[in-house]
Amino acid sequence: MRIQLKFSAKNNKLPLDYRRVFLSYFKYSLSQIANGKYYEKYYFPKNRRPFTFALRLPKADFLCDGITLDENEFTLTFSTGDSMAGFVFMSAFIAQKGKSFRAPFENAYLLQSVVQLPERTVTSDTAIVKMLSPLCLRDHDKENNRDIYYSSASENFPEHASRILAQQLIADGFSEDMACSLRIVPVKCKKTVVKHYNCSIECTLGEFAINTDKSVINYLLQFGIGSRKSAGFGLAELVAEGN
Repeated sequence: MRIQLKFSAKNNKLPLDYRRVFLSYFKYSLSQIANGKYYEKYYFPKNRRPFTFALRLPKADFLCDGITLDENEFTLTFSTGDSMAGFVFMSAFIAQKGKSFRAPFENAYLLQSVVQLPERTVTSDTAIVKMLSPLCLRDHDKENNRDIYYSSASENFPEHASRILAQQLIADGFSEDMACSLRIVPVKCKKTVVKHYNCSIECTLGEFAINTDKSVINYLLQFGIGSRKSAGFGLAELVAEGN
């Protein structure tokens, strides 16, 4: 399920670390329905959360102290392949329609509309996808307790990407053979550095070619690709499929 939220803003300034603002918004929205039980369901277990999201910021200028938009409005796309999560979040968002919430820079975001979007699915084993939010790929170094991030500028990026994604797919229930068959290759990409909770995360924006079973591709389109998906990374849209 894909849900589009359209917001108007009091002014045209957003923080560089805007993802944490919308994570707070999701948590607040869930806390306002069903006596908060879905907030408990989706934010207290240690399991990966089954959704991703991306903001579309019109003609944005990324400055050292924040983001300036050309217009005082923007859209957020929320995606999940879990029907229960989709209905829960849709209900939570609808309950917030017409309401505003406070944001940094003395701003306030008013939710104007909530729309379920049509979804495209692939029927072949090759697809070109475009990242709507940055692709984040993380390895955790247990020995030194630190995270290592890879972007399209990293050496041996396709190998790192395929390995990390295969590990995640196996954890999500795909067979080892199917997960390890995945190949992801940059087509037209660029490295970007994202501010997230006072950390600078190396990521990638642009288009990728994915070759694997079509069920895996459709899964990635619904749930997102890569690491930190529920924090606003890894949402992709289908550009083309087949050879």
